[in-house]
Amino acid sequence: MQTPQALVVGPSYLDVVAAPLKSWPRLGTEVITERVEIAAGGFAIAAIALRRLGIAVTLGTVLGDDRPGAYLASQIAAEGIERVGPNADSTAVTLALNGEGDRAFVTAGPPQGDVLARAGAAAFAARPGARWLHLSGRGFWAAAVAREARRRGMFISLDCGTDAAWLASEAFKDILGLVDIYLPNALEAALVTGTEDLRAAARVLGELVPAAIVKLGAGGVLQVRGQDVRHEPALPQTPVDTTGAGDVFDAGYIAGRLYGFSEDEATALGQFAAGQALRALGGATAAPGLAECRAALPDLPWPA
Repeated sequence: MQTPQALVVGPSYLDVVAAPLKSWPRLGTEVITERVEIAAGGFAIAAIALRRLGIAVTLGTVLGDDRPGAYLASQIAAEGIERVGPNADSTAVTLALNGEGDRAFVTAGPPQGDVLARAGAAAFAARPGARWLHLSGRGFWAAAVAREARRRGMFISLDCGTDAAWLASEAFKDILGLVDIYLPNALEAALVTGTEDLRAAARVLGELVPAAIVKLGAGGVLQVRGQDVRHEPALPQTPVDTTGAGDVFDAGYIAGRLYGFSEDEATALGQFAAGQALRALGGATAAPGLAECRAALPDLPWPA
């Protein structure tokens, strides 16, 4: 079997992750935590997790000509990932604070749409044989990249950050009409559909996109195809950090499909990979490798 290939196109961040916080900081105060980790963030997480699962990956993204960009570029290169796309003046940096079972984020310098569209074009040129595109849906630029992928006959998966106004917009729904599967978390599904009832939200998603998987964290996932909605529970976990676990799920699911797994089998791989990622600070820090997944899930139809 030839090595499956995928394109990942979207913003990347240098994540600074702190956990656990026993209380949220207030102005003029200091909160002591146990650990702080620096890690790849944004769509670099999915790219790294995919590469560890044996997929040949080209990451179309934007990094700055600065120290955070140099560090992030070195981490991406060390994983054997081809990175393409324009440079910017600065690299996006996110401070992720973990406490009370949830997270809060502070982000500086997210890249704008014109450079991300150029990153997408560079990814198409660098790996023309790829049949799968994993795309950020955050911004008008994503529509042009999705249309080009459709022209090339690629399968398109889409994830997006929790931007309330954008997710509720008609422009985002137009982008959903261009993709094959949407991979939101529960909050994002609620924002897109206008309902917090998960089953109702899943049915609305079934009208907007051919397939969706709603990630529920410790609650597992909802698999959606049309009006068929099925719940798959997650294995019990004691997470160290949930930052980026959804991106690692995406990578596991995509890798499974590229290996020829059924939707259920790919979902099982995604859930296992996401669960392993919870073991350390940073989304891709503990993302599992192919050998670990094959040993843990021997009943899946792994290729020779």
